[in-house]
Amino acid sequence: MTTWHKFVLAILLLTVLVGCAGSMKGVVRQDAKRVEFSYTDSRVGAGSLQALLPGGERFEGKIVRIGSTDDQSDTAISGNESIDFEDVKLFDGNAEATLSGSKGNIMKCRFNLADSIIGLSSGGFGLCQVSDGRVIDIFF
Repeated sequence: MTTWHKFVLAILLLTVLVGCAGSMKGVVRQDAKRVEFSYTDSRVGAGSLQALLPGGERFEGKIVRIGSTDDQSDTAISGNESIDFEDVKLFDGNAEATLSGSKGNIMKCRFNLADSIIGLSSGGFGLCQVSDGRVIDIFF
């Protein structure tokens, strides 16, 4: 393999590992208020997700592809109570996230990616549910 081929291979590998960043639009079902999400996606199964809800609560957490070793559960513990995210459970997807809120809430999300290899930048749709009961529909 020539030096040129090694260089091109290294650039391709770096591009795949670096991934991308972007934003998604969400709408709260209960009151139709808009929610902005931002993400970074490493294209190797994990990334980060942030959201700011209309009331000012900020959420942040990790997003993983379903089937990776970091699969997450559809229940969470907040304080001393177990929370069941029923809407998220019923939503079919190939990536999911659990986000912690700045005011103590938890948000569970599930996404249906157009291309699970490319990740969030390929587009798709999703659903998030906050531990206080709000449900957010997402399109990207």
